[in-house]
Amino acid sequence: MQARPLTPHTGVEVSGLNLGEPVGQPLGERLRKLLADHSVVVFRDQKLAPPEYMKAAGVWGEIMPQMLERFTLPEFPLVGFVSSEDTDKPGGKRMVRGEQYHTDHSNYPAPPKATLLHAVTIPSTGGDTQFVNVHASYEDLPEEKKKEIDDLKVLHVYLSSRSPRRKAVLSEEEKKRIPQTWQPLVPRHPESGRKGLYLNTAHMERIEGMADEEAFRLIGELMAHATQPKYEYRHKWRHGDIVIWDNRSVMHQANGDYTEKRYLLRLMVKGVPLR
Repeated sequence: MQARPLTPHTGVEVSGLNLGEPVGQPLGERLRKLLADHSVVVFRDQKLAPPEYMKAAGVWGEIMPQMLERFTLPEFPLVGFVSSEDTDKPGGKRMVRGEQYHTDHSNYPAPPKATLLHAVTIPSTGGDTQFVNVHASYEDLPEEKKKEIDDLKVLHVYLSSRSPRRKAVLSEEEKKRIPQTWQPLVPRHPESGRKGLYLNTAHMERIEGMADEEAFRLIGELMAHATQPKYEYRHKWRHGDIVIWDNRSVMHQANGDYTEKRYLLRLMVKGVPLR
């Protein structure tokens, strides 16, 4: 197995490893450390069936159920999919899920530690996924700004009243089941203790103790800062790629700049409440 850093701050590419084979304790520890150190880990040349994919994801923890059952495999309900044919509701309009910087399921009291995508079918051009490192962006803030935001709490809901993107339309049952929660704006990473910005403009509804206009100005300012190209790793998908990322360390966004079929399998690893 070889591991090659992709940028100075984010991403490492692993080659020479088949995740469909058993992963022993020493190798598992190395793979977990790669994620902790680099936030995004890219595995090339994989071809895993859903059971193998779930077993591989178990290296990083327990699999978490997907938020919306309509985007899961009927025979393997823990396995989700992201497709170029996804619609906002059954029989509705096509949409590019995740087409704006975010972190997954931030409206959950214990949001996912990590997300994995496995490329099954990809377009010949386009469809990249971009990541930005929220630890690096927080650490570059002026000390006065850090003091201003360090103790702030933000209400995360399924769909913010000022969301910049469309999301899937919820059924009445889904509305009752899907949670909302208050999250720290600057949590400490549960494992490293490193502070980072926790941002998701599709989900952020208000900041505790702050007028809405002031809150959304601050959110916009922090998003503009955190999504600068200097914090980015841009992943160009190849057939067979598996990419895992730490949702507490990076934001990500999809790109809808393609016309051919795109289909990836999605898994999430359970996390803990943020502090």
